[in-house]
Amino acid sequence: MTNVQIKTDAQRIACDKLLVALPALVDRESLHRVLDWLETRQILQDGQEDPGVVETDGLALELALADEFRHMAETLRKVIRT
Repeated sequence: MTNVQIKTDAQRIACDKLLVALPALVDRESLHRVLDWLETRQILQDGQEDPGVVETDGLALELALADEFRHMAETLRKVIRT
């Protein structure tokens, strides 16, 4: 495993741990506001009506960020349900 991979894995694990801890730290309304915020960021906002029209060349970072926000939203949604 490379140092970059270790750092990336550590970042994801740290985010997951924070999301799991949130219910003990903030009220339910705040949890839903965080979830709403994450959900608005899990789709790349490019202003195009047809997502197939947008070329993905050069958008790797933005697409990866949207995927991470999706992962965070899924994790928080699971935590809220329990």
